Amino acid sequence: MVLFNRLQTRIFAFFVLVIIAVLALSFWLSYQSNQRLEQQYVANQLEVASLVFESQYDNRNYYLAAFASTAAKDFGLKDIFIDGDNRSFLVALNNHRSRINASLAMAVSGDGTIIGQLVASQDDLGQEVVALGSEQHAPFRYQIDTEFDQISPFYLLDDKLYQIKFSPLTSGGNSVIGWVGFGFLIGDSLANSLQKLTGLNSGFMLIEQDTITNVGHSGLAIEQHDTQLVTQYIVKDQLDNDFILWKQFLGEVDNKSLHAYMFKSRSDLLASLESQWLQQVAVLLLMLPVSLLLAFWISGTITRPIKQLIGQARFIAKGNYHSNVSVDSSVELQQLASEFTSMQQAIVAREQAIEHQAFHDPLTNLANRNQLHRVCKPWIEAGSSMAICLINIRRMTEVNVTLGHVVGDEVIKEVAKRLCHINPNALACRLSGDEFVLAFKEFERSTFDAFLAMLQVQIGQHYCYKDISLHLQFTAGVSFSQPGVDIVTLLRQADTALQHAKMNKRDYQIYDANIDKNSIERFQLINELKEAIEQNQLVLYYQPKLNLAQQKITHVEALVRWIHPKRGIIPPDTFIPIAEKTMQMDALTRWVITEAMAQYHRWQTQSIDMCIAVNISAENLKDEQFCYWVINTLAEQNVPVSAMTLEITEDAVVSDPELAIKQLTLLRNNGLTLSIDDYGTGYSSLAQLKQLPVDELKIDKSFVQKLLHTEADQIIVQSTLQLAHNLGLKVVAEGIEDKETLQWLTERHCEMGQGFYLSRPLPERQFNDWLSQSAYV
Repeated sequence: MVLFNRLQTRIFAFFVLVIIAVLALSFWLSYQSNQRLEQQYVANQLEVASLVFESQYDNRNYYLAAFASTAAKDFGLKDIFIDGDNRSFLVALNNHRSRINASLAMAVSGDGTIIGQLVASQDDLGQEVVALGSEQHAPFRYQIDTEFDQISPFYLLDDKLYQIKFSPLTSGGNSVIGWVGFGFLIGDSLANSLQKLTGLNSGFMLIEQDTITNVGHSGLAIEQHDTQLVTQYIVKDQLDNDFILWKQFLGEVDNKSLHAYMFKSRSDLLASLESQWLQQVAVLLLMLPVSLLLAFWISGTITRPIKQLIGQARFIAKGNYHSNVSVDSSVELQQLASEFTSMQQAIVAREQAIEHQAFHDPLTNLANRNQLHRVCKPWIEAGSSMAICLINIRRMTEVNVTLGHVVGDEVIKEVAKRLCHINPNALACRLSGDEFVLAFKEFERSTFDAFLAMLQVQIGQHYCYKDISLHLQFTAGVSFSQPGVDIVTLLRQADTALQHAKMNKRDYQIYDANIDKNSIERFQLINELKEAIEQNQLVLYYQPKLNLAQQKITHVEALVRWIHPKRGIIPPDTFIPIAEKTMQMDALTRWVITEAMAQYHRWQTQSIDMCIAVNISAENLKDEQFCYWVINTLAEQNVPVSAMTLEITEDAVVSDPELAIKQLTLLRNNGLTLSIDDYGTGYSSLAQLKQLPVDELKIDKSFVQKLLHTEADQIIVQSTLQLAHNLGLKVVAEGIEDKETLQWLTERHCEMGQGFYLSRPLPERQFNDWLSQSAYV
């Protein structure tokens, strides 16, 4: 016992010395770390303030400059400017202002007179009020010269300061006829925005000698003490150590210097760090008595017997990993027991990790397909009603290709996070790259439409990653459990519903038996389309085009139909997408062009001189041999190039502009007439339209069908006519369904029109009969 007590005393003394040394060192390191952390935190806060301000300021400058330049190129605005209709010009100027929610819009004539000044503000109810500025019709305060667009980016008007950018209005040979500018208000709103982003009190002030004017400040009005503090820092560069201050000189405004500033009390800014430091000190002090008690307990233990360790080792070897190995003996054996415990814990951790990986997705940590089967199997066996919602995130391939897989993975993780918060009772799973599943137990079918609408709102919220804003969208397929249906069948049904929703451009689709039937029919059509082309089951219908100036039918559009031996007439909307996806579009288009050439010769024998328009797809333009085939076939069939028009959609050009322009240029150089079909519904830009070697535009029927009843459609059609004519293009309007619309287009010099008012697409014989009785021969 004497020997044991001496050993205990020595062990206890050793632990006491170690504990005191460790706590002292921990206290000193913690103090030094806290001091460095405070300095780094302050420096980071100031750097963040600078970066946030520069980003906000530069973005506003860029946005205003870009929009002013865009507005200055608006032909409509220039025409009104030149005509001198001041009221219409102000309306047009306000329309441009409202697009970017600008606070100030200005227009200056070439002689330096402000012909338009609109100031937007908010009334007591928060509604926007737009009024004429006080300088309307007054001389512009700056000198008009070639450096006009380089004037100060700030404009002080009626004690309000605006950040403004101008752009020249040009006419004819790029001669400047005036200037147009737009500005954002620099005030409390911008200061509040900066405060939200940085956490610092923010504001702007104008200084002229001893006169200080607060332009805007975040939160409540800045107190006199704070005003003096900020001014002293800005003017004399004297910094009060009790405050964190940042300043930025922005420029001169009417002989006053404009400064932006951000500040905050050092104690307020570092309050959380101070609190953490005090907590660390308290923990260190609390550890001292606890550590001493623990040291005393350890020093009093006795080494456990070797046989006890052997017995527990055999117990572990049998697979019992959930008990702690403990001995009542010396420190050496206690360490050995601890290693045994660590070993069994490592084995348990590895087994848990392996099991977790087998049933969870490594990227999102959601359940995977195995876990879905494991969880849902008892639900189905118990006869519980359940629902499977299969979710496909749209455009993930574009995100991965455009922004990289790192951003794509972040998007997938964000979607997983949102799905987990949708319904805590649902099992959220990730099946593959962009496919997720929500599995519900005891879910009411009648409430599922409302749930899907809510899901669309939750998932559809914008997601920002490193200044990249993405609008997340999904397509969903839903299936509900039925007696005798297993989880594999439910997933297949949900996938069928999902594919049906994609095909019909819906956000979601609930499975029913008819969808499977349509899928089977579609699969059969895929196999039968090649046979249909080879066995001439296709037929061309012809829709006339009226030359509005001559009031004569001079052109037709050839539209393909599939006369199926069992299913009857199959519309092109059904089988053309199949042809595009199954690499049969080339054979289909060549059949249509060949048949159109044969039709041309048949009409020639009947003294009918008609130009035939044929649609070609993006898949045709990807084949570099297609254009040569068209040119050679026209020559072989003795069909003049003037008798054939090729129509392409905007989307066909967008997919690969460089190759499409190369192919179309080859066709155009060989005399073929080219037309842009469904203009206005695609994604081509004006720059692409300018580069395209086309001869005409076809205005989509969606803009023509309700032309006389919708002012917006009239504006779009009329502006399209003007744009096309200015580019030297002819215009075809499709979708004419009444005489009044035809007359309206004729009066505005539209070259051609087609639609149900003239005739629906007709097969050859019926078309010939219609043409012989038509008043437009």
